[in-house]
Amino acid sequence: MRLVSPRIVAATARRVLAQLHGDRRTVGMLIVVPSVLLVLIHEMLDSKRAFDTTGLYLLGIFPFTMMFLVTSVAMLRERTSGTLERLLTTPMSKLDLLLGYGLAFAAAATAQALVTATVAYLVLGLYTPGAVVVVIVIAIASAVLGMALGLLGSAFATSEFQAVQFMPAVVMPQVLLGGLFVPREQMATWLEKASDGLPLTYVLEALKEVSETGLLTGKLIGNTAVVVGAALVALTLAASTLRRRAGELSRPAQLAIRAVPFVALALSVTLTVGYFVDAHRYVRTDNAQIDADRIPVVAPVAGTLSQWRATLGSPLRKNEAIGRIQPGHGQVQPQRVLRAPADGTVALEKVVEGAYVAAGAELAVGYDLSEVYVTARVDETDIDGVWPGRQVDITVDGQPGVTFAGFVREVRGASSGTFAATPQDNASGSFQKLTQVIPVKIAILDRMDRTLVPGMNVSVAIHRS
Repeated sequence: MRLVSPRIVAATARRVLAQLHGDRRTVGMLIVVPSVLLVLIHEMLDSKRAFDTTGLYLLGIFPFTMMFLVTSVAMLRERTSGTLERLLTTPMSKLDLLLGYGLAFAAAATAQALVTATVAYLVLGLYTPGAVVVVIVIAIASAVLGMALGLLGSAFATSEFQAVQFMPAVVMPQVLLGGLFVPREQMATWLEKASDGLPLTYVLEALKEVSETGLLTGKLIGNTAVVVGAALVALTLAASTLRRRAGELSRPAQLAIRAVPFVALALSVTLTVGYFVDAHRYVRTDNAQIDADRIPVVAPVAGTLSQWRATLGSPLRKNEAIGRIQPGHGQVQPQRVLRAPADGTVALEKVVEGAYVAAGAELAVGYDLSEVYVTARVDETDIDGVWPGRQVDITVDGQPGVTFAGFVREVRGASSGTFAATPQDNASGSFQKLTQVIPVKIAILDRMDRTLVPGMNVSVAIHRS
């Protein structure tokens, strides 16, 4: 028994493409509208860096959204007009039909991706370390995913109006939780887990990888494979909704189908409300690390280092001798004793015994590991929600599954970054305003006997009230 007929698949693809070509408004929405929206986004953003990130993500979101809408409406027309039932009474199989639709919309997605990428890279100056062809492949995979979900969604609608209603229920939660507006690492844990189950998340994660490296990494390939796998699963489920029989469905089946949009809408509203409630309750950032008071060991005079004992990991005791320096190159002047400036542990050693050191040179750096804290860098746009005494939930990458309690001890009086070149010191007269980050010192209430050393990566959630 044959599974698929290439001739029937090609004929189906030609028929769908002919229908698309005859509908000029649909062609305009697929090809022209994404480029126009991209231009508007470019004009809205006053930073090239912001556009390089947002514009790249939109190259994956536009194909998904457009294909979902167009495919769900097109297949619904086939169902309601009786065309689908007539087609399935012919030698055409379900797989022939789905593959034909897939080829047709993949061709449309390729045209859309090529036009949009051309506008983004050549007209708007989008830059990515990764190759343009990789971005186009991801955009096509995103479009195929949207097409597959559109085919599946068409089974649960009885009119084109209902098909359109699926868009906010299916598309918006994936856009909100995919990392376009807020990095997924800064979301509440349950929202981040929910985003792990949404296929569009992996499209955005693949594009994020393209924005960071020009290599075909395992993460990039893995995320793309997840998108393709999700599309195949959706196509398989869509095939199960294609029936070769006439007549109305049973009453329970009708009720079940009608309940699907409401369930999807309820889930969408729950995720959206949870997203905004979480954003209102917390100031989140993963631009943070374990820190401690820095103890620099500095050479008081120039000379040759000897009897050096402040090796990496060794303890420091205040005023304890940790080395000697012989000034000059002779033995005329007496040796100077090096003493530890405070209690701590050596975390960085910059010299070796017998080396010549300059006056004021930093020989080693120690930290007081008994009094570690967190230094978090909060965007200036969120600093209004951060005050001394506010409760903080702390998670450390090196201690998974553990949440440490803390509180804001100090909000530093200056940002840790600098603005881009101003018109006065930039010959071109251009100015890019970058969002600054404000260092915030966070005390850890209970370390739970866990190992916390300076430099460990941290994520914090600062309670707004």
